[in-house]
Amino acid sequence: MQWEELKIKLEQAQDIAIFGHQSIDWDAIWSMFWLWLQLEKLWKNISYFTPDAPNDTFSYLPIQNLQTEFDYWNYNLLVFTDFSTYDMIRKFTFWSEEYFDWHQKVIIDHHIFARTLPNSVEFRDDTSISAAQLVFELTQQRRPELIDSQIATFILTWIMTDSGNFRFDEWEESIRVSRNNLKLLEKWAKKKLIIDNVFRSKSYEDLEFMQIILGRMQRIDDIIYSRYSQAELEKFWLHPDSADYALYLIWDIKEQELVILWKEKDDHIKFSLRAKWKYNCRDIAKHFKWWWHANAAWCSIEKSWNLEKDVLNFVNQVKGIINQQLK
Repeated sequence: MQWEELKIKLEQAQDIAIFGHQSIDWDAIWSMFWLWLQLEKLWKNISYFTPDAPNDTFSYLPIQNLQTEFDYWNYNLLVFTDFSTYDMIRKFTFWSEEYFDWHQKVIIDHHIFARTLPNSVEFRDDTSISAAQLVFELTQQRRPELIDSQIATFILTWIMTDSGNFRFDEWEESIRVSRNNLKLLEKWAKKKLIIDNVFRSKSYEDLEFMQIILGRMQRIDDIIYSRYSQAELEKFWLHPDSADYALYLIWDIKEQELVILWKEKDDHIKFSLRAKWKYNCRDIAKHFKWWWHANAAWCSIEKSWNLEKDVLNFVNQVKGIINQQLK
């Protein structure tokens, strides 16, 4: 899909619903809200929805209008950001796929999936580290006057978070990210505001929770894995994103190449993966139910009566996949 086609779809529609995926992450949030702020400048009626509410880390940004229940209004256009399958908003599409099939859709994504949804046009670039980066580059190219300090702050927050604080990018992608970073600072993005609210805002409960995860670390060769439970999150009144703090800390340990953090959830086990440069998370996760990047991904397996055995089998499967990667 070319930019002109995307531009026409967005500018012709008046009532627009923008969607972020379940277990919403920073990339989906920034691409959603950036689109919202831009389209409101064009006098559009914008509503935005996600199955799960974001955590309190984002309270310094104006995201109070985000809705977690979809109203099924007859919108002119539905916009999916950072995903392109109904499974990622199953709370809204379950028993309602006809509604979504019938409506016009724009998909802005940087993941590759074979299935094309009915009545949809796509703007996709799997070489981009983020969907938000795609929105920024397109706007910078065609409508730079729409980018003000607030929008620039949204997107710089993405660069500093979705890139894993500059852990995920390398080579050409590092150049691309750095160029966009400079352009945003030139638009008066509030870098210190981001640092103070995202990177210097850990609560005492966050650190107590992190201590639990670190105390359960186990190592097999150059793989380190640990776990936490939903009950532990609820005990400390924390959002699931709080587990990422421990994940990144373990990731910085020397002599390790892959971190696996897992949590039991309903009838399955969810695994979060982080790799350095020796292994590829995407190539590991695609063997399971998955969502991916090369250096960061998650996947899940069905659980049995023996949780410990399930996890050990998963780790051994990962070792087998890694051995195949290195051949």
